[in-house]
This record gives sequence, C-alpha cells and structure tokens, in this order.
Amino acid sequence: MKTMELYAENSYIKECEVQIVSLNGRLVVFDRTIFYPGGGGQPCDKGFIKQGDEIYEVVNVKRIDDEIIHELDRPLQDTQQEVIMKIDWSWRFQNMRYHTLLHVIAGYLYQHYNALATSSQIEKDQARLELAFTPEIIEKIPFEQLEQSIKNLLAQTHNVHMKTISRREAEQKEGTIKTIINLLPASLNEIRIIQIDDIDEQACGGTHVNNTTEIGDFSIVKIQNKGATKKRLKIQLL
Repeated sequence: MKTMELYAENSYIKECEVQIVSLNGRLVVFDRTIFYPGGGGQPCDKGFIKQGDEIYEVVNVKRIDDEIIHELDRPLQDTQQEVIMKIDWSWRFQNMRYHTLLHVIAGYLYQHYNALATSSQIEKDQARLELAFTPEIIEKIPFEQLEQSIKNLLAQTHNVHMKTISRREAEQKEGTIKTIINLLPASLNEIRIIQIDDIDEQACGGTHVNNTTEIGDFSIVKIQNKGATKKRLKIQLL
C-alpha cells in the first residue's frame, strides 16, 4: 500500500491523525504521513507520535518503494488504536528555508552563468551546494559579489509553487529539469515540480517555504574550489 505523502501537498502541516498499516518491531508504516523521509540533500524529519498516553520518538524516516517507514525509539504497544503524529517544526522549517534558498542560488547561477548544481546537502547548522561551470565562464564570475546578488534578488517577493506533471511533459522542458529526470527511476510517471516564480523550476520531492521572504537572512560562509570547473558553496542561515 502506497503511503499518502501529506508533506508533499502541504509542507506546513505539523500534526495529523493516522492509521497503522503494518508493524515490524520499531518500524511502522502508516496510511499517510507528514514526516519527510529525506532525499535530494534534505534530511528526514524529526518528531514523535502519540498513542493514548504513550509518546514515541520518531528517530528515523526512510522510503522503501512506495512505503514510508517510521523508526520509533521503542515498539508500539497497540496495533489497532489511532496514532497522532507531530513533527519537530523548528527542524522542518529550518530545512524548508535552506532547501528553498539552495534552489534560489542554483537557479540564479544557472540563469546567469549556465551553472549546473551537481549535489547539495542540508546539515544541522549549514548547507552546501556544489556546482559545475564551463571552463570559459568560471573565471569571469564575481563570486565575491554572489551573496549580495542573491540578497538583492530576495529583496523582492517570490512565490514558491508546487505542481505535478507527467514524465513526458517534464522531459520536454528546457533547462536542468531534463538532467534530473534522467536520474529518476523509469517507473516514476508523475514528477513533482517546484517553481520559484522566474528564478528556478526544478523536479524536487522536498519541502519548501511558500514565499522567499520566509528564508530570512543568510551568509555564504565559504566558497571552495572542487576542481578546475567546480565550486562548493557553504551557506548558513542567520
């Protein structure tokens, strides 16, 4: 049974009531979930579930095929009773802010310098973004001005939109979406797209803020060379 992914439709749901589908020790599958299982450089959600008077910490969340597995700190006592799940909102919202900011930076560098984001990772107190450039353009990029350029861009309001399109439609889009689609399993026929107005449009399964004003202040704390045509940016929310 496919787990209904409530976080994919609305990243702001903090609590909901769910039913148990299967149970294997500390591993539980519910009919639906607000817990993001991690992926695309974004870590999984934290939080807890409540069943009656008992509270269980959710220590890990992962996807296996169509199911989302919740690992608890101890086995559930009751397989029939409904469960209330609640995410750690401060952790989720920080990841939403980081994830949207990474999209903004990648989109800006793609539009202006044809850069391709090759990987990203959100960590506890910072995020990193790795980008590849063409040899002839990397020397011309004013990296020392990048932070201010992004802040100037974010001084304006940009809405973040989510939509689902067919794989065929996604494959016909220009830009970096094509690269991402080629990496997705062939069995995936519906593609979730995140669009930040005119800044970025990308296939993505993660959680995001609704508006770039929610990102807040940030700093690009380090720019490292990762080869002749690659750079790694380290970013910190303030």
